[in-house]
This record gives sequence, structure tokens and C-alpha cells, in this order.
Amino acid sequence: MLYNNPMKAKKGKGEMFSSSLRILLLAGHSYASSRRIATGVVRFVSKHPEIELLVGGIHPQNGDLEYARETKCDGIITCMGSKSPLLRRILTVNPRIPVVFASLVGKLSEIKGRATHSLQCDNAAVAEAAADLFIRHGLRHFAYVGARTRTAGNFFDRERREGYVRALAARGFAVDIYEPPPASAIAAQSPQRQNRFQDAHTTESAALAAWLEAIPKPCGVFASYDMRALHVLNACRARGIPVPEMVQVAGADNEEWLCDNTCPTLSSVEPDFEGCGRRAAETLLALIGGETQPAVQTFGVRLVEQRMSTTDMHGSMNRAVRAREYLRAHADEPLGTSRLAAMLGCSPRLLQRSYKTVFGRTVQDDIAEARLSMAKRLLADRRVPVSDIPGRIGFESSGHFMQFFKARTGMTMLQWRHRCGPFD
Repeated sequence: MLYNNPMKAKKGKGEMFSSSLRILLLAGHSYASSRRIATGVVRFVSKHPEIELLVGGIHPQNGDLEYARETKCDGIITCMGSKSPLLRRILTVNPRIPVVFASLVGKLSEIKGRATHSLQCDNAAVAEAAADLFIRHGLRHFAYVGARTRTAGNFFDRERREGYVRALAARGFAVDIYEPPPASAIAAQSPQRQNRFQDAHTTESAALAAWLEAIPKPCGVFASYDMRALHVLNACRARGIPVPEMVQVAGADNEEWLCDNTCPTLSSVEPDFEGCGRRAAETLLALIGGETQPAVQTFGVRLVEQRMSTTDMHGSMNRAVRAREYLRAHADEPLGTSRLAAMLGCSPRLLQRSYKTVFGRTVQDDIAEARLSMAKRLLADRRVPVSDIPGRIGFESSGHFMQFFKARTGMTMLQWRHRCGPFD
């Protein structure tokens, strides 16, 4: 894609740009979605030497925000809403620059005198992916757990609920929908204001547990986001409802810090947040170049990460998920299909077939991916020398791993550390 870049000075072949576009990325660090969007933006920018990227919000000590306010920039990509005081302060200094809102949760509030552009998650596609997962597992009962309170701002919750119901209705299935206790019921139980928060939590948790106990089983429960899925797992444990034997649970957004550490580990639908970041950068450059762009674009699902909360306790699915979880936790060890198969008590051929059926890829593919992910995490820690990393992730030959890393990322490890390490 070519961009009409008004800031780009015309130079001869091999010469550097004398001026650059300055783009400000505003993204929080609390959620995996923001970090993945940032990754997509950074990876896109790394291929465009004419762009200078400023980043605000990723780290509390990041000084780029003040830097951008003082020296101005040519465009903004933000994961924050249009009502953000931070964004509005920047726009007072940069009143005419284009803004692209990435991964907008709800409707875009008006910014007076300015055309708005946003990329929004296709929540119906997220819900359909969860429905397809449960149907592939042979389930015939389905349920949905949304946010604890329904407010006008919970557009993603409503869209995921409606998409889930619609996807299953098209296949002839109904959905049980959990309705949280009304605020009035909680207030009546807690006349003293200082106790209301704790009472609200207790009341809602008990209601969720009772509802889960009453729904037909075995059942596939889709929660609108991963933290809500954790509430479902906690409620099942409180009532002795076995997961995944009687209730399979899937969340959304794939917050790995949470999903990889619940008991059992939590399956989740991951929207294509990194692709959203890349497209946000493409859209912003087109706007800077004077091109017309759609006011709203959508992005879909990247993958469904299956973990133990949606497997049976026997058979190929359980075997494959256990193998994947082990190799991800032990990527720095000498691993291979034969060793994993011996640990799981099956033949290498059976493991390979199960793995390919469940994940659509081979054991060797995931071993390579796990080692690559571990290398990226080590590169983000600048205290670890680059030369030590291949040995720490189980590669005997540094040269072989460096070739592998560049083939998979398009960068050397040192380039990755400088450009992408802190965001992945």
C-alpha cells in the first residue's frame, strides 16, 4: 500500500529521510488487548523508517506524552475513548490532526469539528467462535454469562450475548442467559453503605453459583470476557460442579496472565488485536496523506485458544491440550514428540494425530512457537544478554536459533529488543 506522505522529503536511492511523520500511540498496559494493539502498531512502524513513533500510557514513567504535547505530532492512534481527558489535552495542542480509535468498545462519542475513525471488534464473530467450539465438542446445552451489571456502555456484552444466541439458534439450540440480581435487591440486603460492595459481591456470586447448579448439563458456558469466566470457574468450584466434565467454560480476549493460571486453565476466544493495531496505523497514514477512509472498520477473531476448561478428561483433546500446556511451560528443555508421548502414556504417532486434529498444527510447530515466545520475553528483559538467550531456551547452536528467529520475525534479536521487546 502506498501513502501520499506530505512530510516525506524526496531523496535519492539509499539516502535517509530529512523529516519524518510523528505518530503518537496512546495505549494502556493493564490489558492484553492494548498490548497486542501496540505490538501491531510497532511492527508496522518498524517497516516505515519515515515514521517516528511516540508512545504514551504503556509505562507510568514514559515521557513521550509530554514530549508529544510540547513538540506536536501528525496523528494519534488511541485505545482510549474520545472522552479521555488525556486525549483532549493533546488535541488542544494538535487541533487538526487525525485520530484513529483502536478496539473501541462502545459507540464513539462526538469530538466537535472532527471526523472520527475507529476500528471495532466484531463481537458477533467472537461469540460465533465460542459457539462453534462447544458444538464441535458435541454439547447440546449452552449458556451465557455477561457482565455483572448491564449498563448503556456495555455494548460489547450485548453484542456478544446476541451473537451467541443467534449463532446457536441458527443450529437449532437455545441458550440459558444468566441475569444478575438487580441493584435494588442488593441495596435492600445492605442498608449500611460501607458494606454494600462486599454484600453485592457475595449476593452476585451466590446467585451465579445457584444458576450454574440449575442449568441443564453437560453445558457450554460462554462468558463475555475472561475475568467473568473466572467468576464462573470460582462459582463451579464453590458448588462442586466439575469443570470440564459437566460444564465447559470459555471466555473472550485471551488474557494469558489469567487464562494460563486458572484452575483448570481457561479457554478463550482471542480477537485479532494485533491486526487491529496494524490496520489502525495503515488508516492513520492514509488519513495523513489526504485519503478518504471508512468511519468504522471491524476486525475479527485471530484464534480460539483451547485450554483445560473446554476439554474432556479422556481422549485426543485432553491429550493434545496437556501436551501443549507442558511444552509451553518447559520450552527451555530438550523437547520432542517422543518425550511428550512417553509422558502422556501414548505413542508418538497417536499424539501427533491428536495434536493435529485439535490444533490444526504439529507438535514441532508449537515447540518452535513456544521457544520463540520465550525468546521474546527474555529480549524484553534488557538485563539478559542477547548472546545468552539461545542457550536458555534449549538451542545448542546460537547461529541456528538466530537464523530461525529472523526467519520468523523478519528481525534480528537485537532489532527486536530495540523496537518490539517491551510490547510483546
